[in-house]
Amino acid sequence: MTRRKKPREPQEPTPLGRVLAVLRTAFDMTQGDLGSLSGVKRSSISEYERGKCTPDASTLERLLAAMNLRWNALDFGRWFVERLLVEGRGCTEPLPVTASALAARLSTDVVVASQTAARLSKMVLTLQEEERKEVPAAHSGDAGTLAGEHRPERQAAQALWARIKRHPRNQQLEALRSAPPESQWAVCELLCMESQRLCGEDPDKAVSLCELALAAADLAVSDEGLRAKLRGLAWAHLGNALRARDDLEGAERAFASADEFWKIGEGVEGGLLEEGLVFALKASLRRDQRRFAEAKVLLERALLLASSSSFRTQVMVSKAKLLDETGDFEEAVSLLQRLKESVSTEEEVRILLPIWQNLAHTLSKLECFEEASALLPETRTLCFKAGGALNRVQLLWTEARVTAGLGDVEEGITLLLRVRGEFAARGMAYDVALVSLEIAVLYAGLGRTEQVKTLARHMTPIFQAHAIHREALAALTLFRQAAERERVTAEFARDMLSYLHKARFNPELRFEGK
Repeated sequence: MTRRKKPREPQEPTPLGRVLAVLRTAFDMTQGDLGSLSGVKRSSISEYERGKCTPDASTLERLLAAMNLRWNALDFGRWFVERLLVEGRGCTEPLPVTASALAARLSTDVVVASQTAARLSKMVLTLQEEERKEVPAAHSGDAGTLAGEHRPERQAAQALWARIKRHPRNQQLEALRSAPPESQWAVCELLCMESQRLCGEDPDKAVSLCELALAAADLAVSDEGLRAKLRGLAWAHLGNALRARDDLEGAERAFASADEFWKIGEGVEGGLLEEGLVFALKASLRRDQRRFAEAKVLLERALLLASSSSFRTQVMVSKAKLLDETGDFEEAVSLLQRLKESVSTEEEVRILLPIWQNLAHTLSKLECFEEASALLPETRTLCFKAGGALNRVQLLWTEARVTAGLGDVEEGITLLLRVRGEFAARGMAYDVALVSLEIAVLYAGLGRTEQVKTLARHMTPIFQAHAIHREALAALTLFRQAAERERVTAEFARDMLSYLHKARFNPELRFEGK
């Protein structure tokens, strides 16, 4: 039975102007100081802070930049103010809002945070030591490799990359050119796998790695068939990285090149590369293009050609993701649960984490909050071992949904605001929209129309400042208008959320909600 916690007492939303005023004062700036640094009139800043009007996106960005802040400062700033107001309730004197006063208020939190950081540091060292004991020096089996073969070349590739990965691009290329030609194929393979790992964290860096992989493929000494397959591998991973960067047109061109080279190398054996790898990566592009039938066919082809258990598992996880995207949550959960039961717990973290994380996330969408909650401890452990800031944000998103679903709606909203801030700091405006609408659903369910209004007002300048396509922006404008008229219901917000999921890569899709 689903647990329900007593909801906290609702509080009035903090206006954007008040957040700006507190941020400015925390930096010991006058309105004139901020105006001089940002190029915004002091009188306009005064109007914003008094709530007389709201700055547009470009103005807000200039004000934040003048304080050396990013977009997520607005979410954290609002939490900051609300925390002070809660602590100061019952006081007859107005709360002092100065840098020293704010620092004093946070002193206890800082001490606790420092102690927590020290404990986490020890945990990191312990986990790293355990990983060093468990993981062999050479790279173990991957989507395109066999573990026991060609160990010297892979060890040489790992040593080379460890030495040059922090160097400027021109130095990396020079190091590649001076590396033994017979190990270039292993360098290409390693860079491709690194790019795949980074797609969710830093797509730009993933693209850069694929460009290096292409250079390594060109330098490899081998027969023309195998070299063509290496080029196909690198082009396919470049397409995957461009897809992760939301450059679907560029990804399409990259996969066209991958197909061309892969066909040239068709029939080349040797156990170096998975024959279905390009099909599996291309399926992700078709999924994002909403060409679901094609994606399904590509994944089936990849499964038929799979020769390693780890690659087969990766393809099955992709299939579950496809089911999730098409709204078949029950079937996605069933597939992930079968994978969870069949996969060895000794498998690499990069294989295990997507299973646990996607299963918990999809269960939360089905409102199976107890089941999702039971998966979270192990998911946190895997996420901690795997690293990656965006992995942690995605996990926090699931935790927020589960927390709200189990009855602590206020804490769920607090966690979702943190998630929204993280996405905003990374310029991931579309994900900001999705999280914002989840928050709106919770606010609307509580009947807190004023907070829905505030949320809509905060959303608009962020979306105007980023490349949100016309129809999605029109839908978000409609959401704000409905919020101002106090007509946003939980059902309306859910409809808008569903639309944005479908419209992400379909700029022609219009919102048909009422």
